[in-house]
Amino acid sequence: MTRPELCRPVPVADDASAAYWAGAREHRLVIMRCGDCAFYVHPPRAVCPRCQQETLVGEEVSGRGTIYSYHVMHLPGVPGFTPPYAVAVVELAEQPGLFAVGNVLDCPPEEMATGMAVRVTFEELAGSDMTLPQWSREQA
Repeated sequence: MTRPELCRPVPVADDASAAYWAGAREHRLVIMRCGDCAFYVHPPRAVCPRCQQETLVGEEVSGRGTIYSYHVMHLPGVPGFTPPYAVAVVELAEQPGLFAVGNVLDCPPEEMATGMAVRVTFEELAGSDMTLPQWSREQA
């Protein structure tokens, strides 16, 4: 999905997050996973917080989760975002405590609820080659 009217800050990929952003460009949600203990790690980093090994590799996940928490922004201040909008913390289905942050694009803030099922969707940023993993309500 491309929304050309948006002029948002563009994230910068680094060595740890390269697999995440490359997956997003291909419309896949890729999360780092430890090759030793199989623990998922997000945000991306170089060392597994569970076993301290440096064997993290990107692995595609289901892209399904539930809203763990959210906050509705009412004041302007972030370029490319028109209030009100909600920022959601999504707990991914693959592992308890595995969280990703983004916007739920098809849900007015007043309809947001903790526990709401969501799935990943992808938003291409105008004027860049960056694609953002965002969220959409899961259809029943």
